Amino acid sequence: MNSVQVHLALTHVPVILSLTGLIMLIAAFFIKNTTLTRTAYILLLVAGVAAVPVYFSGEGTEEAIEKLPGVSEAIIERHEEVAKLAMISIATGGLLALAALFTFRWQMAARVFKTLILLLAILSGGLMVQTAHLGGQIRHTEIRDGAVMLNVNEAGGGNESQGNDKQEKDND
Repeated sequence: MNSVQVHLALTHVPVILSLTGLIMLIAAFFIKNTTLTRTAYILLLVAGVAAVPVYFSGEGTEEAIEKLPGVSEAIIERHEEVAKLAMISIATGGLLALAALFTFRWQMAARVFKTLILLLAILSGGLMVQTAHLGGQIRHTEIRDGAVMLNVNEAGGGNESQGNDKQEKDND
C-alpha cells in the first residue's frame, strides 16, 4: 500500500470516531453512565491513534495529486494546516482518554478528566469536520466556495433559459 491508499483508506476513521465519541461523551455527561463514558473514551483513543497515519500519509498524497488538473495548492495547504491541528487535538484527547480509563476509582480525577476530554473532543470534532471538508474540496470542485457561482457563470449567468422562453413566445 502506498501513502495515497493509506490516506484514502483511513481518512474517515478519525472523523467518524471522534464525532461518535463526542456524542457518546455528551450523552454520558447527562445520564451519568460509566459504561458509556468508557466506551466514548475508547472511541476517542482509537480516533487519536488512527489520525496519526492519516496525517503522516498526507504528504505523500499531496505529492501524488498536486499536479493533477483542478487541484488547488492553496486548498491543499489549508487542509494540511487544519489537519495538523486536528491530529494534535485528537491524539492529545486520545491520550487523555487512555489515562482517564484508569481514573474511575478516584471520583475527583475522573470528573476533571471527563470535563477536559469533553472540551478537547468538541475542539477536535470541529477541527476534524473542517479538515474533512477541506480535504473533500481538493478533488471535489463542486463543494468549493464559489463553485455554484462559477457553474452559473459558465452557463451564461443562468439567463439562457429565460431568453429561450422569450424566443419561443415570439415564434408563436
